[in-house]
Amino acid sequence: MFSFTIERVHGLMQTRVASGLMVLMITVSSAVASPPQASNDPHASPQRLRAPSYESEVQPIFDRRCLACHGCLGSPCNVKLDSFPGVDRGGYAENPYSVHLLPMQRTDMDAADSTAAWRERGFYPVLERTESPERNLSESLLYRLIDAAQQHNGPGFERAAIDGFRLQRFAGACPATLEALTARLEAHPGLGMPFGLPALSDTEFNTLRDWIAAGSPGPDPQTTERAAQPNNPAEVVAWEAYFNDPDPRQALVSRFIFDHVFLATIVLDGSPGERFRLVRSSTAPATPETLANAGDSFKVPAIQLISTDLPYDDPTGASGIERFWYRLQKITEAPVQKSLFLWQLSLGDIDRYRGLFFEQDWDQNGDLDPPWGIGNPFQIFAAIPPEARYRFLLDNAEVIVGGITYGPVCNGQTATYAIKDQFWVYFVDPSHDASVQDPKLGAESWEVFMDGSPLANADYVSDYEAVRARLNPKGYGLDAVWNGDGANPNAWLTVLRHETNVSVLQGARGGLPRTSWLINYSGLERMYYALVASFQYWSGDPSKLETLLFFNFLRQEFEDAFLLLLPADQRLRIRDEWSQGTIGSIGLEVVPFQDTAMPTATPMAGPDPLLDLARRLADHFGAEISGLPDPLNPYPLEPRQTPARDAVGPIKTADEWEAAMASFTVRAGLGFVPHLPSVIVLRLTDPKAPAAERHRVYSLVANRVYATQYALLFQNAEALPDQDTMSLYPTLVNGFPNLFIDLDLGDANRFIADLKQVASMQDWEQFKGRWAILRNSEHMWPFYDWINHWNTEHRGAAAGWLDLTYYDNPED
Repeated sequence: MFSFTIERVHGLMQTRVASGLMVLMITVSSAVASPPQASNDPHASPQRLRAPSYESEVQPIFDRRCLACHGCLGSPCNVKLDSFPGVDRGGYAENPYSVHLLPMQRTDMDAADSTAAWRERGFYPVLERTESPERNLSESLLYRLIDAAQQHNGPGFERAAIDGFRLQRFAGACPATLEALTARLEAHPGLGMPFGLPALSDTEFNTLRDWIAAGSPGPDPQTTERAAQPNNPAEVVAWEAYFNDPDPRQALVSRFIFDHVFLATIVLDGSPGERFRLVRSSTAPATPETLANAGDSFKVPAIQLISTDLPYDDPTGASGIERFWYRLQKITEAPVQKSLFLWQLSLGDIDRYRGLFFEQDWDQNGDLDPPWGIGNPFQIFAAIPPEARYRFLLDNAEVIVGGITYGPVCNGQTATYAIKDQFWVYFVDPSHDASVQDPKLGAESWEVFMDGSPLANADYVSDYEAVRARLNPKGYGLDAVWNGDGANPNAWLTVLRHETNVSVLQGARGGLPRTSWLINYSGLERMYYALVASFQYWSGDPSKLETLLFFNFLRQEFEDAFLLLLPADQRLRIRDEWSQGTIGSIGLEVVPFQDTAMPTATPMAGPDPLLDLARRLADHFGAEISGLPDPLNPYPLEPRQTPARDAVGPIKTADEWEAAMASFTVRAGLGFVPHLPSVIVLRLTDPKAPAAERHRVYSLVANRVYATQYALLFQNAEALPDQDTMSLYPTLVNGFPNLFIDLDLGDANRFIADLKQVASMQDWEQFKGRWAILRNSEHMWPFYDWINHWNTEHRGAAAGWLDLTYYDNPED
């Protein structure tokens, strides 16, 4: 899941401290009520103090102001504020993302089932519960943080005072005592919460103060139980009956599906507005008969989660039971955009999946109950027809790639270096895929498939190429590229890398990229299991480096497969262009291109083979899937190097602004582009337009180019800024905006003129100061609230809270 970090070297070893809860001590300045009676129950509040409601008053504040940094696995100090269990769990002094050779313990919320268990694991409280409101405040780390911000971080606070801390994104440890935090605050008084952002409003602050003083009671248990019940239990029961069908073949299919969607957020068509996840439980689901007989009194049985380190670990051994069940667990926490990807299901999909997996012949000698704990899908699921497995992945390609790109860990950092900033992804059609037609590829065992070492990978590549040449002696034609059967938008994906995180979109988005991938079934499984199913975020750096190296091999194989669609005499030239320099040449030697002489069955014409191929692929897929033409990023309808217009006419409408901006998109050599941050979210307001059309939202995305992706630790030295481009999207892209810009249509001409004048970092800072909403601005929270509301209103279930970790912050 692009979801691990390794420390840079040679001066780049910057680590993350606290863009979130760094616990600080200050003097209590608020008067509080008389001492209440003590209580150790987190659901009870001390007497004589009215505690604000956690569900309706407290958690909404955490959602609006804290999830921007504390909504993911590995958030600062491991404080997770998307639910009461996370708040009650508190912080952890050690960081599994810092430099360490040996594995550390898991810190995801499923790793322990109670606050007491988290205390045994070393987590410390950030809330204090005593009989004294004064002590609850003075000794509450959470209160210290927000009160520090009230004193020092009003609008207009000094941004530079905390810049050094913002750059240290992966600290080895967080202060966990009042003494240490007092010292930190004395030295750096601006380190309050929200970190590096304007303080809470008086109303928000007072609500949290009163809640903490009253003993920080949790939600009412009955309210929590009601919230966990689905609105449409019939659909949940139907899906749970499908996953738990006693047919041994279905048990293996359910196991296969779980391995591939365990990170996905599930949306049921029959239960709008709700989100679920597929889990394993020691408690049985209800049957359709139970549902029918219970009537209105029916309740979905409680789920007793079985948590294992990896999805393919034995759930019975972990829980000490003889049987487990797959369950749909309702998600009640607010979603965060950076880890949100959807698997959308309707009841009709049950019959569709039954047909997909059972209409083909199964291997009669295949093991229907293979052993647990083996991260090799080719071995474990060998009994399931390979074409059925592959078609499931193709049908849900965005979900599978989403698992790789939107893992629950906050930031990808160095893991993302293995891929380029923008590329298109295609898939080999099952009828042409060597790993579907001859699954074992002539290998003696399945082990070579998941062995990421250079020698084993070379053996795998050689085996695949031999079968590919036998099955496709005339080479790949356009029919070798899966076109979604004319209807599935997962057939053409756009992947975007934003320095430390990644996005995936359906269709040909953002203009013609520099590279493309053509992925086959075995390659997709190898990538998914290496980066998601088998990935241990808590492991030591050596194993993470091995995974990163394997990821580079996979990228090279997918790029090489795409080149097979081009004429043989063009492939090596383009391959060398994609990976340049000494480091790139070494990388290309490690993954040799053995198919250079393989013919192509794709007709070509014109001087630019990549342009010609893009046009032919667009015709092969059709406009419904490709999304072309793209008026905001007009290439490949016109040559890539067409210079931008020197002059932009008067802009009076939003459409005219789009046309003007489109003259700068997907263009190399523009002076301002290398200075752009990865993602800018822009609101264009036309005050004369009807209310429903007054605002448009765009994402300006920088596509950076590097000589090679094999430079794992010294990426910036490989930068080719003259080849950087910008793409424009008419929606929100990614969950980590770097800047907000609020642009009035009347200022559009001046905005574009100023942008064109940016030629240095000093110019960019001046431009940013004039046009952007800086993180100390009084407009910061109002705009953040507006854009999150717009996100929910326009993108529905796909919308989550935006992350501000990298907002208005230098990118390293």
